[in-house]
Amino acid sequence: MKKPMLMVALCALLAGCDKDVALHSQIEERQANLVMAALLDDGIACHKMPGDEGLWNVLIAEADFAKATNLLERKGLPQRSYQGVSEVFKKTGMVSSPSEERIRFMDALAQDLSRTISGIDGVVDARVHVVLPENDPFAKHTLPSSAAVAIRSRWNADIADLVPSIKNLVKNSIEGLKYEKISVTVFKDAPPEK
Repeated sequence: MKKPMLMVALCALLAGCDKDVALHSQIEERQANLVMAALLDDGIACHKMPGDEGLWNVLIAEADFAKATNLLERKGLPQRSYQGVSEVFKKTGMVSSPSEERIRFMDALAQDLSRTISGIDGVVDARVHVVLPENDPFAKHTLPSSAAVAIRSRWNADIADLVPSIKNLVKNSIEGLKYEKISVTVFKDAPPEK
């Protein structure tokens, strides 16, 4: 009689155990720590394990995967990694074409601005799109440069007052760009479900 009871208790114990799954893999330690802090603040157990070349994996119980994914999405974690000017402008060949250099420059500029704006309190993520027309220096009419900034903010953050400062930041980062040629659009996250 004791053996069946022991088996039932053991099965119940094993059924309660949940296997760990990787929530995020191969992320920088700082991002792994931010992810873990957000999860632990919300009562979701987690731990990290070393990955390849100084990167980390964040593991959680499989049963918590959906809740954890939704929580981190709302918080914008882990933060997107950006390439700076030095990474984007790495040369792979002997000689780069002027078009290649121009595209790499615009991409690097956009990523640097995106990273800076994403660091503002209340901003979950930011993307900057820069247009620098290839104008003929001898032409009478030239096309103006422009920039579009898309910001995803936390549901409870009011960053409308910061829009003029963000436009000035972009204007002062791009030579010849006029303030009126910059658009900033803010998208608020939905509030968390109760």
